[in-house]
Amino acid sequence: MLVARHGWLSPLPPEGASLIVHRTPDRAPELAAAQGVRSSDLLRTGTADVLLDELPDAADEPAAFCLRAAAAIERELSGLAPRGRAARSARYR
Repeated sequence: MLVARHGWLSPLPPEGASLIVHRTPDRAPELAAAQGVRSSDLLRTGTADVLLDELPDAADEPAAFCLRAAAAIERELSGLAPRGRAARSARYR
């Protein structure tokens, strides 16, 4: 799994969760840290494998970010075949 530096993995954005729990989106960073949904959390727990840097933000450099993402995807896909489907599936069980 590849993650962007400023990305997160959750069915609800941290701002939305903060709005529901605290009635304000201002506590989104605190809630995201507690939920462990930030890219740094995903890397630390082994859920994610590769960090795609944003220099400083992908929105500020969309073409360059897409090129870096494509290169990272290509590298990761080239390594999938040798490991086999069973090994990849076992990782998430």
